[in-house]
Amino acid sequence: MNILYLFLTFCATGASLLALKPVAIKVGLIDIPGGRKTHLEATPLVGGLGIFLGVLVSSIFIPGVLREFGPFLSLSALVLFIGTIDDAKDLPPNVRMLGHALIALVMALVAGIQLGTLEDLSFTGSIQLGALAIPFTVFATVGVINAINMADGIDGLSGGLVIVALGFVAFLSIANGDTHTANFIVLLACSITAFLSMNFRRPWNRKALVYLGDAGSTMLGFMLAWLLIDGSQGETASFAPVHALWFLAIPLFDTVNLLIKRPLRGHSPFKPGTDHLHHNLLRRGFKVEQVVLILILSAVSLGGIGLLGIYYAVNESVMFLGFIALFLLYFVLSDRIQPRPESQIQA
Repeated sequence: MNILYLFLTFCATGASLLALKPVAIKVGLIDIPGGRKTHLEATPLVGGLGIFLGVLVSSIFIPGVLREFGPFLSLSALVLFIGTIDDAKDLPPNVRMLGHALIALVMALVAGIQLGTLEDLSFTGSIQLGALAIPFTVFATVGVINAINMADGIDGLSGGLVIVALGFVAFLSIANGDTHTANFIVLLACSITAFLSMNFRRPWNRKALVYLGDAGSTMLGFMLAWLLIDGSQGETASFAPVHALWFLAIPLFDTVNLLIKRPLRGHSPFKPGTDHLHHNLLRRGFKVEQVVLILILSAVSLGGIGLLGIYYAVNESVMFLGFIALFLLYFVLSDRIQPRPESQIQA
């Protein structure tokens, strides 16, 4: 990827975010402090819009990108649109998820991005989904969207986790000779980095200038789901579906854990709360920057296990059992974290 294109992407994203900030404040597209939210000032929810515009501007100038990734960007824009309405009007979870499911259905039927095989997850050979490919694709896509959305609770975390997963996909795409996909992922990661430069806390600025919002986190979740499914399917697949689980381990662990435990406690699994992994770590006395660093390094380490599994040709069933065993360990131990009062969370 030409360094000038990356510079263009970074600058286009940054300029878009700066231009959108006053517009968001004027129309009320802001995150207002209060309740479970620990930030102190109203913050524009334009991160997703800025990232998308940065990638779109670069795609217009880079030959062949719009032709190859046009459907990807078009459907991502629809997810972004639903998320923007959700940020402004607070849509019911079932309405939002229905919209995501319909977009995932279009991705599968029209764009042809389908989860057709799970490969060998049970020591019995490749599992072909056949007629179940479409519902599995929709389920997996909506699942990844929600996992990234639920990780968006503290500055820099959701975007950082997405960059980690994208990094593994880009590396394997290059190793597999798919330079077009790798270059586009680098472009996307560059745009997310521009957003993070305005979202992550710095020593000289202890507050985020912009947030992703549901629009940004769900859009990034959809983009990641597309790239993971596309990269794990077909004769030229760069990795197997089980390896994608390792690349997304941290947000998946947290999301599935809460989807199981919240109903057992009599709560809606989709109602926002302070029972996420990052909230628990905050209650243990870690600062926001420390929590983000811990979880990003954990994501890199777990994704590295998936990468080693590919390098050493570890049986996919063994990789899957290892993933399930690690999740069960997390499921049991996550309740051992003794929460401190909400007032002691260091924002």
